[in-house]
Amino acid sequence: MLATLEVPDKAQLRARLAELTCPDGVEPQPANTYEARDPSGFIIVTVDKFWMVTNVQIRSRWNDHIRPDAFPAALYNTYVTAVQRALAVELTHRPASPPSAPAPDDTYVDPTELSLEEWVAQTRSRLNAIDDEYDAIRRRQQAPQEGVTEIRSPLGYLTMQMRGGGPIAINGNPQALDHPSDTVLSEDILQLFVRASLGAAPGERSRSAQLHSNSSSDADDEYFADFNIFEDWHD
Repeated sequence: MLATLEVPDKAQLRARLAELTCPDGVEPQPANTYEARDPSGFIIVTVDKFWMVTNVQIRSRWNDHIRPDAFPAALYNTYVTAVQRALAVELTHRPASPPSAPAPDDTYVDPTELSLEEWVAQTRSRLNAIDDEYDAIRRRQQAPQEGVTEIRSPLGYLTMQMRGGGPIAINGNPQALDHPSDTVLSEDILQLFVRASLGAAPGERSRSAQLHSNSSSDADDEYFADFNIFEDWHD
């Protein structure tokens, strides 16, 4: 479930951005793919810069480190973190455009020239601007389960709950998850995302890039609001 939108203080903001954009202490540059791992390191989800899942790796003997009943939530959290990381890095490096019709006394300032305090102030302002929309998203998510659809993975190990074209949960049968091999489970999960139109098989990746290239930056911002990079993430 999406957490309540809370703007953290400066230290929290710095820490969360560092977690997403510098997971190994090295700031990544925009790339074709972005990876996230669960805390155990046994679930690895890779998304492209268009947020489509391109690879899922479940490492051997994962169930020695993750309980089968906890696996679906761990997978979902890892997927969301991968999307958040792609969004955070891409947004950080998005070229800034000056206003199309600035007021005569307005002066465009390059975001890279802002102090941390000024950047935080701008970030707070932007988050406040999407607060109403985010609250509406949260209310819809807390509403009765009308409009929720379920998508089943090809082998039936997992199901994804969707509302409004977006994922809200992944569920699974703990007994069934006790048995599959890591390679079979990895492929079944990837195909689950493909079925949900959230993943791209190798032959479909160029198509996902083409589709996304037709979307506007406003659509990017709306999607970014759904995956708030500043929320505290719980294992």
